[in-house]
This record gives sequence, structure tokens and C-alpha cells, in this order.
Amino acid sequence: MFMNLYESINRIKSIMYESVKDYEITTYGDIKSPNGMIVCITTTDGKHIGETNIIDFENGLSLSPNLTKFMETNNDMFNQDNCVYQYSLNIDQPYQRQGWGEKLKHECHDIIKNLGYMYATNIVRHDNVGSQKLMNKLGYKKHQSNEERDILYLEL
Repeated sequence: MFMNLYESINRIKSIMYESVKDYEITTYGDIKSPNGMIVCITTTDGKHIGETNIIDFENGLSLSPNLTKFMETNNDMFNQDNCVYQYSLNIDQPYQRQGWGEKLKHECHDIIKNLGYMYATNIVRHDNVGSQKLMNKLGYKKHQSNEERDILYLEL
């Protein structure tokens, strides 16, 4: 009986700690503006960890020649109503390789999904091994590829 109680207490503690965030998310701008929305992640005491940008598909096409080139080749899935383009994931050096990029991507996915979009897209260079691994870990799939880059997508 005591063992079950002990296990139950440990499980409750574990669930409580899982729901406590050790960071804060701040957004600037509008996803439907020409430069999109900046999503920043900071420590709870305000230290900058990193940021990324999310932008609606129409403005993403205007902003990114790479996205435009990919979509000229094969645009059978994505449109203004269902897709957001995410670009420029930057995590400050002292915080790299600690899971902050993953946390930031998850927060962006929540924002995108809550706004009613179905897909998040990213363009990643073939030689960017860290980003390729992160996208794979998060469940992104390859939509297209050229000699330098992949366009990846995640269904939300």
C-alpha cells in the first residue's frame, strides 16, 4: 500500500513539474504583415534565448525567393488559408544544444494551430545538420528538395 502511495506521489510531482515552464514567450508583429510575427523565447528572468519568425503564406512568398521557387515547381498542398512559413530560427550561443529550439518550435506550432492553419513550413539547407535533425525529431516531412535546400512541412 505504501509503495503505491509513494509511486502516486512521485507521478503527481512529475506531472506538476512538466507543466511548469522555465521560459516565457513574447510575440511582436502580425503573422499577416509583410515581415510576419517575431516569436521570442526568454528565461523567466528576462534573458534572451532566441527567436524565430512566422509569416502567412502570401507574405512568405513575397519575402522568400526560395519559397517562391519551390512553389513554382510543385504547389499542390499549401495556400494562403492553410499554411504558415517559419524562417530564421536563431538560438543564442550559450543556449544552443539544450532543447530551446525545440521548445520555441513547439510554441510556434501552438500559435499557428490556434490561428487556424493546418501546416507549418520551413526551408532548411541540406548541410544544416542540426536543423535537419530538429525538423526530423519534430515530425517534419520533406515536400521538395533542390541542390541546396529542402522545403519541409508539418501537419498540425
